[in-house]
Amino acid sequence: MIYTGGFLICAVIIFFSGKKLSHYGDRLAEHTGWGKAWVGLILMASVTSLPELMVGISSVAFVKSVDLAVGDILGSCAFNLGILALPDAFIPKRKPIFSEASPNHIISAALGIILLTLAGLERS
Repeated sequence: MIYTGGFLICAVIIFFSGKKLSHYGDRLAEHTGWGKAWVGLILMASVTSLPELMVGISSVAFVKSVDLAVGDILGSCAFNLGILALPDAFIPKRKPIFSEASPNHIISAALGIILLTLAGLERS
């Protein structure tokens, strides 16, 4: 019971922090002139991957479970892709979300797919 409560508290904190993180990332892109694609690809992705980094380190160092670390990383990527597919599945009147993406996002998505494929093949 205490583990479930701790998990839910951490999930709620991460959920509400994401809203502020995206707001400040957008403002940072405007003030520095770096561009929203750059801030999203590098800074936002780095910060939002910190939970996976901590799970990976603690899985290997404390629990001695490499499979848990790999499952966390691949599962996170698959879950994120599922989140992107939800608007297309449940809002049929919109144009598909990937048709509105900038070319910068298409390149980073293609590289992400290649990396996920290589990681999946490595564990097979």
